[in-house]
Amino acid sequence: MAISFRAALVAAVLLIAGAAWAVDQIVPIEQEPQHRLKFQNRHVRFFDVLLPSGYVGIYHTHIYDGVFVNIETAATRAQDLGADPQDRPPRNVGDVYFIDYGTQPKVHRVANIGGSTYRVTDTEVLHDCGGFAPVKDSGGQSLILENDRVRVTRLKIDPGETIPLHPPCGMLVAVTGGKLKFLAPGGEELVTLSPAGFKWRDSAVPVEFVNVGDASFHAVDIVVK
Repeated sequence: MAISFRAALVAAVLLIAGAAWAVDQIVPIEQEPQHRLKFQNRHVRFFDVLLPSGYVGIYHTHIYDGVFVNIETAATRAQDLGADPQDRPPRNVGDVYFIDYGTQPKVHRVANIGGSTYRVTDTEVLHDCGGFAPVKDSGGQSLILENDRVRVTRLKIDPGETIPLHPPCGMLVAVTGGKLKFLAPGGEELVTLSPAGFKWRDSAVPVEFVNVGDASFHAVDIVVK
């Protein structure tokens, strides 16, 4: 997306903030203390958001489309700038949702009002990868959502099973921990992922991985179109 348009979105967000700027601190998402930026390239930014019980976040901006994956659940209190706070019940582990902040930017804050940790990953889509073509999911893979920005599937595979990840590029997000062997044109790679762990790929052909651990592996795969 053009820099000028993105700058206009930022300006619009700050205009929405209005007089609240003088009362509450508002920061870009990467400056909110518990929104931890773990990876970025020209296509995506990956945030691991971890809110301890009792944590009250500060107002921050969202200006890029994002795919969210719930890793740990707790009751939360969300408040859009200028609106009343809304209490939200715990989501389910593995819940996935897409928010089009690219066209509807937002300033908000989130507090953890539950008795356990709240954790969610946010894969922001910055730039398309190109070259996406219709695909067919294999066994152990089910479609969650699809739009003009991303195609998102859920993966559940047992030890010893192999599954392909669709091209052209994408982010694999671990819901449970696992030990994996990736089989790419450049060779093999052993990777151990904890919950909220991730693996980025950029390949014109499918990339396979094998569950070489001793337990079932649950993940969400985000193909960037």
